Amino acid sequence: MEYDQYLSENDKHFADVFSEYVNGKMGSPRKIGKAIADDHRYLVNEKAKLMFCFMEQLAENWHKGRYDQRNEWACRLAAEAIDHLAENGLYYLPEEYYAKQNQ
Repeated sequence: MEYDQYLSENDKHFADVFSEYVNGKMGSPRKIGKAIADDHRYLVNEKAKLMFCFMEQLAENWHKGRYDQRNEWACRLAAEAIDHLAENGLYYLPEEYYAKQNQ
């Protein structure tokens, strides 16, 4: 992972545990999605921030062609969603997103 060097130990631990969880331990993505949305409103907002940052990275991967058949669907959907939200003024992307998209 190219971003590992920038993560705190806690963040790296979370990323590793989350990867382990979705790689064979998760029962139902839909049920888990509903469960993590059923939380304190502040925490839901913080989880959404993480989700959108993840989608930004997938969208960047799509625009740069950094995907294959295993993650093409996720990257394409993320790019469509993020780009649509930004075009309609519902989500504000950092300038780096556009700079990286054009590389």
